Amino acid sequence: MAPTPSKYQGSPFRQPNSPQPHHPSSRQSSIVEMLSTPPPLEANDNELEQPNALNLSRNPSQSSQSSLNTNSTNQTREHKDWQDIKLSELIESAKLIFIKSDLPVEDAFKLLTTHNLTSLPVEEYDNDINCLTFDYTDLNAYLLLVLGKLAVNEQQFAQNPYYKNPEEIKELITKAKRGQQVPVKFVCQLAPKNPFYKLPETESLSTVMEILGSGVHRIAITNESSTKITGILSQRRLIKYLWDNARRFPSLEPIFQFPISELNIGNSKVISIYGDEPLINALIKMNTERISSIAVVDHHMNLLGNISVTDVKHVTKSSQSPILHKSCLHFISIILNLRGLEDGKDSFPIFHVYPSSSLARTIAKLVATKSHRLWVVRPLNSSSTNSSASTPSGTNSAGTNESNPLIPEHEGRAGKLIGVVSLTDILGLIARKHGKFHVDPNQARKQRRRSSSSSTRSSGSLDQFRRSISGASDLR
Repeated sequence: MAPTPSKYQGSPFRQPNSPQPHHPSSRQSSIVEMLSTPPPLEANDNELEQPNALNLSRNPSQSSQSSLNTNSTNQTREHKDWQDIKLSELIESAKLIFIKSDLPVEDAFKLLTTHNLTSLPVEEYDNDINCLTFDYTDLNAYLLLVLGKLAVNEQQFAQNPYYKNPEEIKELITKAKRGQQVPVKFVCQLAPKNPFYKLPETESLSTVMEILGSGVHRIAITNESSTKITGILSQRRLIKYLWDNARRFPSLEPIFQFPISELNIGNSKVISIYGDEPLINALIKMNTERISSIAVVDHHMNLLGNISVTDVKHVTKSSQSPILHKSCLHFISIILNLRGLEDGKDSFPIFHVYPSSSLARTIAKLVATKSHRLWVVRPLNSSSTNSSASTPSGTNSAGTNESNPLIPEHEGRAGKLIGVVSLTDILGLIARKHGKFHVDPNQARKQRRRSSSSSTRSSGSLDQFRRSISGASDLR
């Protein structure tokens, strides 16, 4: 059982009171040296599965041994396939941080970046089981509202229990547009979201795969009585866990070596933006389309790079606002420069795969790039693309120049954009291969797009999730 969260004195957020033991980093993911096979087990893992091998790390640069509860030692002595792993074995209580709903959005953003998190639970009161979540998608919507690029009115909050007074909503919208402080509970309801589904820690990964494989980005883990949130499991953390422990799960091996073109996963309808378009257009398109990243292409649809909603953290200061009106390609160069300063070396994350890429290699790249999706490209040396892959003129010529520093050195020019494969696609595939035939990777996105009102304090359960799937099936 996870430690009971406690409130730090003088702190605007809560986190569990048990200190996190320090473990040195072990396996650093290198994109260039990355292999298409899962990482090896520890030397004694073949004789006895170690409890710390069943850990999920929020930060892929840290050891996967750093945050598993010690009470799972006896549970891991017998062989388990991934479907049998209980959520209680995956709780990262030391990294669970709650924030109060009236916290200014600026402070909430600082916590996201300081703790290297992608989302934060937002509580109205301590141990609020029906909490909201604040993430970079919300931050992007808030930025667009401040810039006058997002239309919001008080009717959007009609079903919101936080705000019953239309005048209060109108005042908050005005404050936001003026750049004045507003509470995070206002910002995290600017865009439609899926319910924050909650599962007790006695549930297994088989159940989680059903939900996350349908396009829900994260779920909350609760105690057995479902009265307290004890952890959060995201798609990205789950896929990293499956990859890091793939050698323990023989049921995954058969599909790992198949090329993604034979697995019927991904989408050929890709949302992209030209490299010479201003960055603000990319942020607007991600918000409008309810996506977390967008492909950057030249006018011949050759892939130039990737912009993620998390990159909005680089343009939140007033001094950075001119970047919003510069090209997407210019912004990509800034991101690469910042990454080089942080990592101490030149790096270019390879956000693409080919139709012939194996599922194993695709997962390895997703883990290494900490990305939610990879772009599927047709190699430029393909005979079918020779005539259409000529170097464009004007502002995009730099993007296809062989000597351009933005081109991945070790894999050459990416190729022509023909599709996208996401964490949802892969988790949905694994779910269907193990009997969850009803899992639809597009279900959660359809639900978000059907929702015209802002997010509410909904408490999604497994039964509610399955009812929503059943209702959607009836509509098709």
